Amino acid sequence: MEKNTNTMIQSKAFRLVKPGEFVESVIQHELKSGEVVVMTTLASICHADLRYYTGQRRKEALKEKLPMALFHEGIGKITRSNDKSISVGQNVVIVPTIPGRLRFLQSTTNRVVDDNYSKDGAFLGSGYDGIAQSQLIMPAENVIPIPEDVPDRIALLAELNSVSLHALEYVSGSLDQGKVAVFGDGPVGFLTAAILSHMYKIPKNQLLVFGAIPDKLTQFDFATTYLVHDFNFKDYEGVVTVVECTGGRFSESAINQAIELIEPQGKIVLMGVSEDRVPINTRDILEKGITLFGSSRSTAKDFAMLMDAFRNKDYQLSLKKLLPEHDDVVRNVEDLKNVMDKTAEHKGWKKTVIAFEW
Repeated sequence: MEKNTNTMIQSKAFRLVKPGEFVESVIQHELKSGEVVVMTTLASICHADLRYYTGQRRKEALKEKLPMALFHEGIGKITRSNDKSISVGQNVVIVPTIPGRLRFLQSTTNRVVDDNYSKDGAFLGSGYDGIAQSQLIMPAENVIPIPEDVPDRIALLAELNSVSLHALEYVSGSLDQGKVAVFGDGPVGFLTAAILSHMYKIPKNQLLVFGAIPDKLTQFDFATTYLVHDFNFKDYEGVVTVVECTGGRFSESAINQAIELIEPQGKIVLMGVSEDRVPINTRDILEKGITLFGSSRSTAKDFAMLMDAFRNKDYQLSLKKLLPEHDDVVRNVEDLKNVMDKTAEHKGWKKTVIAFEW
């Protein structure tokens, strides 16, 4: 008879109880077979975390999901393991998408979908306690060892990169058929363009990036950049693939400019998140035979591919452009509130990196 290896683990957590207020709590976790304990060490703040913290999510969503430990971008060290594939002491990147097949013995649906679209799955920091806790319990499949030649702060960017990498898989077969355009000069646009350059080897003259802020566009030294308000989208030729990474109030203009720009039977991937409905030019979508893909989140496979790609020193130099000079140390809820307030007030191009000292 198989021995029961289940163990109760106590975790200190900084939980958001309402917009602007964190409370230190203790969460009881059951460590099961096939799971590991991660002592979280670094996290970075996503716009989604800020929307919870500043109360920009719908009231219904806040009521349903809080209280909750935030953050889904992070790394840590294995302190206990109930799986032979993962060893104690390993530094790992955390995969925040926990598919239903790992949470339950049997999925609640017979239809097979990718892990990131599993209806009975969970996502850290989105109605499910995230990385702002000292002892994170994860399926072994949801932690990916960090190679020794990949710095921790570079590995921390894996989650953001994984979302872009997953999205590009939809159009990977068309990337060599013409020019590729990325809309968005923020972190998501930068990382998407970096993957196209470093992993897909798209040359600079074939990789276009459209943005609105000249200073941001200067960071894209591996791409040909244009300001959206100076560009004639209607008369430009040769773009067969577009990735939209703007989101928010700029989604409408970016998507419709992409539709205007792209060649007949081109492919557009939508990545930008908007809380509101976005009107788009369906007439030209039909007349051009354009294919639209929606892509959200990622899977463990994407993280594993990135850990190998991140070993490239040139790729690391590109990624460092998004990292701040210093980490923000967080020891308690007051520290965390200060970091969140600062980030919300001064939304810069670079990420905010939190170093937990438990």
